[in-house]
Amino acid sequence: MHEDRGMPVRGSVDESWSALSLPWRQALELAWESFRGGGIAVGAVLTSGPGDIIGRGRNQRFGSAPQGLLAHAEIQALAALTARKDRPHDVALYTTLHPCPMCLGAVVVARTSHLHFAAYDPTWLGIEKLPDLNDEVRRRWPQVTGPLSGPIGEWAAILPCLNTTGSLVRAMESVAPQRAELARAVAGRLGRDADLPGTARDALVQAWDLLADQSDAK
Repeated sequence: MHEDRGMPVRGSVDESWSALSLPWRQALELAWESFRGGGIAVGAVLTSGPGDIIGRGRNQRFGSAPQGLLAHAEIQALAALTARKDRPHDVALYTTLHPCPMCLGAVVVARTSHLHFAAYDPTWLGIEKLPDLNDEVRRRWPQVTGPLSGPIGEWAAILPCLNTTGSLVRAMESVAPQRAELARAVAGRLGRDADLPGTARDALVQAWDLLADQSDAK
């Protein structure tokens, strides 16, 4: 597991946002769209070898998606891949939260080459050790990079907790109480419903000092 440090650890919102690759910016915006729509704030983007975006997804498990509770961001992004022989084989998945067991299984079955995640999911800590099971699992496992560092890494970690309810929030309160407290502070700062910023970048502007302080405290 390699931490992604390809961005300033602390700087202005513009510096840090501009330092992110396009797939990361889009994944974070998709996560924010999900939150604004009343869902769990997770976004995912699938790219081909040259870096072209070929799939997108956001968590819609509480929305109108036909998959219902299985409508996770990663599953939707991976759905862009077909079974045809001419499908791209060097593909990378960018997801704002480390995949759950279902999505990790999909990543492996889809033969995804690279997995980039922005933050750990406290509900499933330890799941990244699955390649230790046997040689076949290890052979099929993608190259994994993450989490993101700095204030944007903190943002990705607390995004799914901004609704302040649910099992993920309870897990965060158990394993990282400072981040759970940060999530509550950021949620209070951003407001709700019609008061919410329109984009993830706009939300970062409003919460940047809180995120930067948390990052500096580590």
